[in-house]
Amino acid sequence: MPLKLATVLAHPDDETFGTGGTLIRYARDGVEVHSLCLTEGEKGWAGIDDKIVPRELVGPTRARELAEAGRRMGLASVTCLRYPDGGLADVNEEWVVRDIVRWLRLVRPEVVIIWGPDGGYGHPDHIAAGERALKAIELAGVQRHEPELGAHWHAKRCYRFVASAELIDRLSSLMPAFAQYIETLAVKPQRWTRARLGAVIDIGAVLDAKVHAMDAHQTQAPDLRMWETARAKLPEICTDETFIREYPDPGGPPLETDLFAGLRAQEHGETPRAR
Repeated sequence: MPLKLATVLAHPDDETFGTGGTLIRYARDGVEVHSLCLTEGEKGWAGIDDKIVPRELVGPTRARELAEAGRRMGLASVTCLRYPDGGLADVNEEWVVRDIVRWLRLVRPEVVIIWGPDGGYGHPDHIAAGERALKAIELAGVQRHEPELGAHWHAKRCYRFVASAELIDRLSSLMPAFAQYIETLAVKPQRWTRARLGAVIDIGAVLDAKVHAMDAHQTQAPDLRMWETARAKLPEICTDETFIREYPDPGGPPLETDLFAGLRAQEHGETPRAR
């Protein structure tokens, strides 16, 4: 059976814009990759110019865009729930955790990626998604916890996607509007310097494939333009994706380059690698 990688994130495009290179890299290496999105992102961009989507159709449209992005990335499955965009923290936590537990026990991944404690750049939905996913990962492995949700499953590792201090600084310098937006949020990004990172995944070889998957999110034209500008003017900041390790050994070995390091060797007698 192939090893499995799963993401539990907040909005359509989180998986692609945030961790798309990592997902593509492992999918191409034979890892079975699955993604759970907690909202349809119905409060997000509705498109611009001739691509405007009626507000009531934004959620379903973004869910379809996510499915297409998942296809382009080579994901085994994409699941999109319909918790309220912009209000995830206000939903009964038990409901969200229960749905994540059920999904984790169905997919049974060895490695899970969730949002970091600051939600990447302070986004409240991202923060709520990370908190609920972390609780669900723990409960999914407790045999006596709601067995009707499926047989218990212990994920071997959990990583949290974070925006490196270098990325935040460079984007803020290049795009003052981004810096101004961050200042409006209640939670500011933590300073994830190289010394604090747990894993850095090189995505240079799959960057074009990531951009192709990002292009599936046509309603998110302003974000697409932002990343196009960043890639053109600061190409060096687009070639890796950064994580901290949450479990086991919070913090983990510094600057890991493979989220599955040792797991292939343990289960299949192989040397772990990722192309």
